[in-house]
Amino acid sequence: MKKFAKNLVIVAIVQLILHGIWEYVQCGIFYTMEGQSSFEHTELMVSATIGDVNIALVLFLLLSFVNNDKNWLMKRWERKDIVISILYALFVSFFFEVHALYNNRWGYSIDMPLFPATNIGLLPVIQLLVLLPLGFIIARYLLKRVFSN
Repeated sequence: MKKFAKNLVIVAIVQLILHGIWEYVQCGIFYTMEGQSSFEHTELMVSATIGDVNIALVLFLLLSFVNNDKNWLMKRWERKDIVISILYALFVSFFFEVHALYNNRWGYSIDMPLFPATNIGLLPVIQLLVLLPLGFIIARYLLKRVFSN
């Protein structure tokens, strides 16, 4: 259980850093936050980053369950792990973007590329498709090289 907890914490920290950087870089360019104060903007970015970390942790737990292995992160990924990650990233990104747009939580600037044949921003979809597995890869590297004991 100690290994599992350590894996979970390292995954959370890595995902926090990656998604925090992504959110702050893309937000000012591709989203409109008209009428929001600096504090409200920061609050939304922190909330989005924490949400992204939670999304990553749910995927981590889902893959642990599917593999019936608390230490799956340290092993070679199977095809099912990749398929589950892709489908999960697509579903979650579409769900949260549709929900946020419908509730006017944010809007897109004219520069936001859209996912083909939808009004969903392409960058939030790419974010989860890329950063979720990248965060797992970096966490695995850190766990093997830095935190192995």
